[in-house]
Amino acid sequence: MTFLPSCHDVQTELTEYGEGALPLSRRIGIWIHLRFCKVCAGFMRGLRALPGLAKIALGPQEEAPETAFKILAEVQAVLLKQEES
Repeated sequence: MTFLPSCHDVQTELTEYGEGALPLSRRIGIWIHLRFCKVCAGFMRGLRALPGLAKIALGPQEEAPETAFKILAEVQAVLLKQEES
């Protein structure tokens, strides 16, 4: 086993990584991988965004469709900005 995990390994363990449920050596390996791999880092950003998106989606549906489209555009802009960082 190598110290740095592959993209496949990282993507299958992102939930456990985010919850802090992996051993320290594995968390460090994934953390380093995420610093160098934009694809996996994007998956991690998406995973972190899910609770907020779910809260918005499952919240009161009183907003007009135009407001919902505006909120979706704002979320997409934030994700794109994070991706560029």
